[in-house]
Amino acid sequence: MGVGSGINYLEVDLNWGDTIDSLTLSISTPSGSKLEPYHDNYDGSVNGRIRLNIDPSQGYVEQGTWQFKVYGESVSGSEDYTFNVYQR
Repeated sequence: MGVGSGINYLEVDLNWGDTIDSLTLSISTPSGSKLEPYHDNYDGSVNGRIRLNIDPSQGYVEQGTWQFKVYGESVSGSEDYTFNVYQR
């Protein structure tokens, strides 16, 4: 996903709404830095959703192409999900 200049932060939302299966989200910045793998309990709640903000005060938002990878950490069969990134 391309991020232009003047973006204050990114809102990332991976939602599968199912606590039986578990997905993981990995993020790579344009400069190649890897941000954690994020798990369902990242926000302190196991709810079938990973929501996070990437804030420039943390030094993460940079201009260029970001890569987002969704992995089935523990999935029985297949798992549908929605994935959105909002530039603010």
